[in-house]
Order: sequence, then structure tokens, then C-alpha cells
Amino acid sequence: MWIARVQTVVIATLVLLVVGWTALADPAEAGVGDYTCDNPSKVYYGNQRLFQRPATVDCDRVYAKIPEYKEILSRRLTDKDPQYHLLMKKASKRFSAAVKKMARAKKHDLVAQAGAVRKAKDKAKDIPNRTDEVIKALD
Repeated sequence: MWIARVQTVVIATLVLLVVGWTALADPAEAGVGDYTCDNPSKVYYGNQRLFQRPATVDCDRVYAKIPEYKEILSRRLTDKDPQYHLLMKKASKRFSAAVKKMARAKKHDLVAQAGAVRKAKDKAKDIPNRTDEVIKALD
């Protein structure tokens, strides 16, 4: 019988700890610090929930410099053409590699499309746009 009471006390204590931690965390900014991600589908590198040093890029400008994407445009390929998918896969790989290379070089833990990340606190530093650096990092 005393074992059941001890178990009840332990479970009640654990529940109170979990509720306490949840109450302390601000759900809109939990884990993001000075910044927040409004559109996770536009994150190209990093974890949209846990980041402190974000950067933004204009993916249209970057893709416009990628040879495979230029070929898609020049040949007027659509998603119904088999070559489109092969070229787009190569272009996407090149884009991702350049974003990753820039992020590591500049020590960013998140890279997203411009407008997808914003300052959550006034004291936060402005979010730099690194489009030119990503273009330079294209192989």
C-alpha cells in the first residue's frame, strides 16, 4: 500500500514538473531566442525551431545563376518533360550545396527565403541577406 502512495507522489511530482516547464516556455518563441520562423517550408538550411544566427537568401536570384536551371529556361522545359526533372534535381543539389557552404563559412545555423524569418525581439541583430555569398559559393 505504501508503494502505491510513493508511486502516486512520484507521478504527481513529474506531472507538476512538466506543467511548470510548459508554463515557463513562451509557445510562440520556444527555442528560437531572438528570432522566429514564420514559414518553415522556406527554410533551406537548419532547424526552424532551434536557431540563433539566421540569414536569408533570394532563391530566384540564386537559381538564375545555376547552369542546369538556365537550361530549363532556355529550352522552355516544363514538369511534363523528363529532362526537366533531371535538370531540376541537379539544380536543387547545387543550390543546397551552395547554401550549406555559405552557412558554414559565415556560421549561420539557419538559412531561409527572405521574409520567412523575422526578429522576435527588438534587441536582436538585423538578419543579413546572403544571396551574393550563395551565388559565389555555387560550384
